[in-house]
Formats: sequence, structure tokens, C-alpha cells
Amino acid sequence: MNDSEEFLEKISVGHIFYHFNDEELYLENLVSYILSGLEKHQLILVIENMKILPKLQEKLNLLLTEEQRSYVRMVNNFDYYLSNGDFNTTTVVKHFERDLSSLKDFNLPIRTWAHVEWYSSEPDAELLKDFETTADDFVLLENTLSVCAYPSERLTSELCTLLKKVHKYCMTDHHFSESALYNRTSN
Repeated sequence: MNDSEEFLEKISVGHIFYHFNDEELYLENLVSYILSGLEKHQLILVIENMKILPKLQEKLNLLLTEEQRSYVRMVNNFDYYLSNGDFNTTTVVKHFERDLSSLKDFNLPIRTWAHVEWYSSEPDAELLKDFETTADDFVLLENTLSVCAYPSERLTSELCTLLKKVHKYCMTDHHFSESALYNRTSN
């Protein structure tokens, strides 16, 4: 078990910036996150791309009962991030609210995991900051746990710094720490 997996099992509230390099380790961390949430009697919303969703479903089919799988909602991240052209904060928030409202009927705590993507070579930094600040507000208001995952090869050093400022925690494939740049008052 790596540092990230271990910490994800212990933490129950927070906004996490996960910049990953290795898809297999990413998938292991995601599965660990789901299992940990189920052990804590939480619902899990996974927003993932079409390349990874079938691999995740295959792993979960081997590990979970049908009843346990009913507590995990998996949605295509295309609908969130790319359906209205490139990254659009309004579209993302609309889809997020819709999916969360369908889970709130269960009256259980919810944790989320989102694989964030965009078409362009680099997203608009201000839009990304606005979106992640909105996500941070949600995490604080709802007292929940939320991972925002980004492929490292798509991040410039400026974007990485920006994301560390709007997430309380930072994670890689192997490590987990509090963000030294997070300052809730500056959001």
C-alpha cells in the first residue's frame, strides 16, 4: 500500500488535488478510495473518462457485491467537461448538482472522484480556478471528501500551482500531503 492509498483510507473530509502519472496506480488509488468509502457507509460519485470506466467496472465487478455496486455511481466525464465544447464551469456545476441530487435521496454521506479533462492544449486558468473554488466551497459546505484528478502531462507548472492553492490536500500516485499553498481566505 502506498502513502496515497493509506491516507485516502484515513481521511473523511477534504478537497484533494491528485496529479497522476501512472494509469495503473491511478486505478489502484481510485479502487482504494471507493472501497474506503463503502466501508464508511458512503455513496461514491465517480466522474471518469471512457477509457478508464470499463477497467474500473471490471475491477469493481470482481471486488464488490451487486448491493455494494449500487452505492457507486459512475458517469462519463465527457458530459461534465467536454459536451459544451471545451471546459465550461456552468455545464460542470449543472451536471454535478444533477448527479448529487439523485444520490441525496439515499440520505448517506457522499464522496466524489472526478477525472478532470479538457480539449484545448491548456484550459483557461481563471475558469479552472473558478470551478475548483466552487468545488472547494461545496466540500466545505457539505463536509465531504472530493478528489479532483488531473493527468500530470497536461499540467503546466502554473496550473499545478493554481490547483494547489484551491485544494487543501495534494496527492500523487505515491504521496499525500497538505497543500502548503492552500489558503482558504485568498479564494
